[in-house]
Amino acid sequence: MKFRPWRPRKAVTIEYGKQSRVFLFVTGLIGQAYARHVLRLDRVAIEGRERLVEEYRRASTDEGRFVIAYRHPGDSDPHLVFHALTDLLLGEAPAMAEDGRPGAWYPSGTEVQLWASPLVLWALRNAGIVPVKHGGVDRAAIDFLVEGVAVRRRPMAIAPEGMATFHQDLVPDLDPGTARIALLAAERLAREGKGTRVRILPLAIDYSYSRATSLKRLGGFLSSLEARVGLEPRKGVPERPSSTTGDGSAEGEGHREEVGRLLAIWERILTAAETGYARTWGIGLAEKGSDLRFRTIALAEASVARLEAYYGVVPAQTLKGRILNIRAESLRRVFYEKKELKAFSSLEAGMARRGAAEAYFLDQVYLVATLAQFLDPSYIEDGDFDHLVETAQNLYDLANRLEGGSMGRRSRYFRKDARLIVGEPIEVGRKTGEGRREAALRVQTELHDAFVRLIGR
Repeated sequence: MKFRPWRPRKAVTIEYGKQSRVFLFVTGLIGQAYARHVLRLDRVAIEGRERLVEEYRRASTDEGRFVIAYRHPGDSDPHLVFHALTDLLLGEAPAMAEDGRPGAWYPSGTEVQLWASPLVLWALRNAGIVPVKHGGVDRAAIDFLVEGVAVRRRPMAIAPEGMATFHQDLVPDLDPGTARIALLAAERLAREGKGTRVRILPLAIDYSYSRATSLKRLGGFLSSLEARVGLEPRKGVPERPSSTTGDGSAEGEGHREEVGRLLAIWERILTAAETGYARTWGIGLAEKGSDLRFRTIALAEASVARLEAYYGVVPAQTLKGRILNIRAESLRRVFYEKKELKAFSSLEAGMARRGAAEAYFLDQVYLVATLAQFLDPSYIEDGDFDHLVETAQNLYDLANRLEGGSMGRRSRYFRKDARLIVGEPIEVGRKTGEGRREAALRVQTELHDAFVRLIGR
């Protein structure tokens, strides 16, 4: 494993993303091939696209402004949403800028510049990305995004979950930023005496593996993973008909053999993690007989607690909130204002380099916790084929992260179909007698409930 520790960097300037004509020309040429061979998507469908088109129409005539709030169950979601809004709606929805595309602009974490190659950085600068800090409250960034929603006809597209869940059937607590930004934009437009209303458009993402991949391919992947974790791999797994119905639900025994293999792999990875963390971090082992879910969460919580103690962070109320706060605090060791960097003595610069490198290695622990918090063995109990493939990839990813690898090493071994499901728009604004905080919480709850309904379809 080759490590490239972080080095101190100049803080990123927040600015509205623009989609350059050169970039759009390139993505127009390679978009389908990129979706198929890099994102591993066989088919992409949009359900409820008439709702998307209608919101673009309203924005183009200043009848309304809208925010696209999309689910984040996988690592391909931002790319998929960009492809759909930029290319797949071309000719249906009105153009929102001189580049001739419907499109959107996308808040994204400033940490991307720590791992992105020059080519990726060029793409991000030209794809409509707005760099913002994750975790904590950045008032300047919120004001910037509020202005963008209120002023720009082109919508903001944002994942209110705040991080990928790698779990299609789970909608975690949403970050309050999306509802708050939309509400503040609506209030700004109202103060200016404009009749322009703000809406949030929920967009769910559903991935299906059952048509595009085979049981035999899953068996081969499990054999490789078994060998990696020290189990005897099962060779020559026979191809047999999938025992799932058209909607993916299990019939009869389902894939009992694959479920058992996944649980055995999970047990072996977790045991190795517990032993390694006990030796490295002094974290005690879970009580004997504890189930996999308890042990997985216990390991994530214990490691996050160690990071909180190191950084001096007061724990948030939820594990997800604690993890996001840890990431925000680690990035403070890496990003500096330009004047700070210029004023450093040789000693101070050397200490800043050490602090950035320490943050990098501690971030490997953060990456394990971000994935572990959403893993649950009950997800595969029904033998659903999509759940089995998703969990196999997650366990592979967990092993990578325990070794110090990044999300970039996540497996793309399996092909899949993608379905984007557009929900009913949510009107944003205060009701009679409602305070701003109450209104934001209500809108956030409505968005969460909309996601739950969409993924249950």
